[in-house]
Amino acid sequence: MASTAERLTNLVNENIEVDGQTLTIPDDLNISLLGSGVSSLDIVALANLIMEEFGVEFALDDCFALETLRDVVAFIDSKSA
Repeated sequence: MASTAERLTNLVNENIEVDGQTLTIPDDLNISLLGSGVSSLDIVALANLIMEEFGVEFALDDCFALETLRDVVAFIDSKSA
């Protein structure tokens, strides 16, 4: 089975664009979606997809408190443990 990081990267690549372009996600996942120009609505929509894919609950505050995709992976893994 793919790792959490791989699965999250796939979700982002399949569902998030900025100005019609997919994001370039570094291997260490040290990228801020807001800082990359992703809208807050798209971030909330991605959180819903993450909840479906990983079976974890996100509060609205979590969507913006988790600054990088690396933080999101740690959050998912902590909820899945």
